[in-house]
Amino acid sequence: MSIVPHLENLSFYSNEKAQKIRYTNLASRFYEDFPSTEIEFFARSPGRVNIIGDHIDYNFFPVFPMAIEVDVVVAVSTNDSNEIVITNTKSDEFPRETIQLPSSDNEVTMNPNHGWANYFRCALIVAHKFLLDTQTKISLKGMKMCFDGTVPTGGGLSSSAAFCVASTLAILYASGITQLSKSDLTRITVVSEHYIGLNNGGMDQCASVNGMPGHAMAIHFKPELKALPCKFPVKSLTFLITNSLQVSNKHDTAPIHYNLRVVEMAIASDILAKKLDVDAAKDSNLGTSSLRSVMEAYCGKWDGDDIDVGISNIQQMIDAVEALQREGYTTDEVCRELSITQEELNLRYFTKFPVKFDKLKLYQRSKHVYHESLRVLLSLKLLQDRPTLESQFLMQFGQLMNDSQEDLDKLNESSNAKLNEICSIALQNGSFGSRVTGAGWGGSIVHLTTIDKVPTLTQVLTDLYYKREFPAINELELKEAIIDSQPAMGSCIVSTKILQ
Repeated sequence: MSIVPHLENLSFYSNEKAQKIRYTNLASRFYEDFPSTEIEFFARSPGRVNIIGDHIDYNFFPVFPMAIEVDVVVAVSTNDSNEIVITNTKSDEFPRETIQLPSSDNEVTMNPNHGWANYFRCALIVAHKFLLDTQTKISLKGMKMCFDGTVPTGGGLSSSAAFCVASTLAILYASGITQLSKSDLTRITVVSEHYIGLNNGGMDQCASVNGMPGHAMAIHFKPELKALPCKFPVKSLTFLITNSLQVSNKHDTAPIHYNLRVVEMAIASDILAKKLDVDAAKDSNLGTSSLRSVMEAYCGKWDGDDIDVGISNIQQMIDAVEALQREGYTTDEVCRELSITQEELNLRYFTKFPVKFDKLKLYQRSKHVYHESLRVLLSLKLLQDRPTLESQFLMQFGQLMNDSQEDLDKLNESSNAKLNEICSIALQNGSFGSRVTGAGWGGSIVHLTTIDKVPTLTQVLTDLYYKREFPAINELELKEAIIDSQPAMGSCIVSTKILQ
């Protein structure tokens, strides 16, 4: 069993000196916010970039992300009060909040005026449930906490997941769970954001918890949740991540974007199962079938490990999707397909998470899921086979990323003209593959490149995108918007010895 590590130095960062200054500044801010209080430990969790495999995790298909060095760090002190006080180094954006500890029979309630503290409440809910479920006599502790984050909010690099995981880890460690397994931390945090109405899968949290320096992670959700480290065969390979600075707030836009995709895919799964005359497991977040369960009902169970079997099964499903009509579905048409009433339709698909739409694009969403899932397996196979020439690997992996971007734009509609433009600029100036990463509708682009190409690629993107779109952008903002990242360390506890 792999335990969340406890570290006594900052050598896991690429720039240890800069991070020492950052942690020292965080400590200074903590002591300003909480005079006469001692920091007992730091908890941290990183953001992630999904290299390939977006909008398929909640259909339980494998994904291929990596943890990146930008992260959320929290300085923590415990006490015997019945409240937790949270502050942030960016106090203008994230004001001080006080949250009451729940009793054993009283759950945490969300603030209807959604703000950053609601994400902390998500962490408190899952941490509290974990303590109750383990039937320990350990209870939640009062705390004083100061957060600092370098993951850009709304940038598609999973700032909210990093925050929720770091918070959950801090709460449990403060309560005495000092030997927390990575599998437990992953399992309890994958549902954390459901409490604010985001119907996400588990990729973000799993990548954040299990990140490993030098390795991307092949994350499987069925038949069990697991993260398998994968090393790239090209030593000079790196990923440049560019924040488009088009902010996509998942909470605010979920009804027309993220949650709508979840609902469309759930409805598509049920219609496809009926057309194929199969009894698919009801395993989705909505209690419906998923596109993975339809595949297994139609093609047979797949353990996730045999890549060739997975490729063959997914190719069959790509053909099967042709049974869905391309022009989209009205709610009346869905009712006819499933032989249900409007009331049953609303109850089954539209009550758990709010959505807004004109037509449900079931064909396009299903096609994207199966195409994208196939590309993940082809990527893993490419890593497995390891082409002799480094250039061959870069070209083939890059093409899979470019094909992914094409489908994200045309089938999933989670890209846009500006994001496509960034991809185009990059591909002409040193990127082998460029694609929207994360939820989309703004956020970041990930570019496959090599270390020697980074300076030129960075400069061209600066000149042709950032300075043109944002003429007033300064050097600090540019530095935060363009991240050159190798795979990084996942969640950990950091000792206060690093301040010495």
